[in-house]
Amino acid sequence: MHEYASAAGSVRALDDVSLAVAEGEFVSLVGPSGCGKTTLLRAAAGLLPSKPASLRVFGRSPDEARADRTMGLVTQDPGLLPWRSVADNVALTSEVTGSRVDVAALLARVGIERFAAFHPGELSGGMRQRVALARALAHRPRLLLMDEPFGALDELSREDLRLELLRIWERDRVSVLFVTHSIREAVLLSDRVVVMSPSPGRIVADVRVDLPRPRFLAMESEPAFAALVSVVRAALGGARPVGLSA
Repeated sequence: MHEYASAAGSVRALDDVSLAVAEGEFVSLVGPSGCGKTTLLRAAAGLLPSKPASLRVFGRSPDEARADRTMGLVTQDPGLLPWRSVADNVALTSEVTGSRVDVAALLARVGIERFAAFHPGELSGGMRQRVALARALAHRPRLLLMDEPFGALDELSREDLRLELLRIWERDRVSVLFVTHSIREAVLLSDRVVVMSPSPGRIVADVRVDLPRPRFLAMESEPAFAALVSVVRAALGGARPVGLSA
């Protein structure tokens, strides 16, 4: 459970949520706007006071997991420092933690090695998100927390980054908790799609995605994919809730 204070009194964002993500598993959270998806992700990241004693990341509290760099975080805003180059933004992890980071290898990993000397203002939104992803992967996290990382991008950039994320996940099999408003995106990427109710957020369905891997965009035209999208949409209440897309 998690509550926010407001002038009108406390507002409960999450209520009796129980969720486990296995090592190497890709899990997406979908639900109406304001249902607590981001709150749940931020609690897992150790960015909110975590009241439930049962909240654990690889057996430790979120604060402990964050301290030993078990987690990487990517949000809709890439949060890059505009006065630093792409390479220097990724190298920031090394400067903060004292760990060794192969910046060139990380940039190659996300397909932007040619732009190492560029600054964020010279890049497209999709490229800035690739930099943010490289930075999140710099300390080799076991868990990647992603809060609508592609939500502000145009559809072509979004498709490119979906494929990039799938490629990285196939190779590294890092655990991922991914928040999205797109049902189709969740089905394409995930092993499981967890559906949340309107506020206060509760888990109302946990849909296993048994599509073969590796995944490709062409799968979206297959009957099995459409059937899973329909299952998730039905769990959301039949009609599409405000803030969600197919």
